[in-house]
Amino acid sequence: MTTAMSRHAATEPRIAGLPRVYWLRGVTLLIGLLVVSLYLLPRIYNLVATPYRLDNAVVSANKYNPALDRIVDHEKVTLTAFAALDSMDASLADVLETDAVVAAQLKRLIGQIRNDLQPILKSADGDVGDLIVSLNGLTSRIKTLQPPVDGATKAVAGDRVELQRILDDASSTAGKVHDARVSAENGARSLSGR
Repeated sequence: MTTAMSRHAATEPRIAGLPRVYWLRGVTLLIGLLVVSLYLLPRIYNLVATPYRLDNAVVSANKYNPALDRIVDHEKVTLTAFAALDSMDASLADVLETDAVVAAQLKRLIGQIRNDLQPILKSADGDVGDLIVSLNGLTSRIKTLQPPVDGATKAVAGDRVELQRILDDASSTAGKVHDARVSAENGARSLSGR
């Protein structure tokens, strides 16, 4: 055997195995393409077709119910109105709470004014009573002076002590009137100061 033949004999089994390798590679490639086409192509198609299907669903819904947009708008208005009603309920609750607080404070203030006014009114009532008694006494004394006034000179000379006493009573009454007026002014100041 020559060297050329031995080389040919060594490569011959390789050549015989070569179509088999290509054939296996081709089959593997063919199986891969089938798997890819059967598995991935429907998924790719669904991804591409989904927006078109959604558009068709919206168009079909609009054809089925053309007032759907108006219904949605009315629903939004209704929800806004309910939110406004909730806000009004909260505001009314705040107003009622404030009203209750103000009513309680007014009751307390009225009670305080009543308690402050009663002593002042009792004091003024006592002062007015004393003034009336003094004025009645003065009136009776003035009436007792009426007969002596007819004979003025005699009566004045004889009743000087009586006149002095009457003047003292009148001065005392004027002092009581002055005290009652001061008490009333103080009462009025204390009321207006509060």
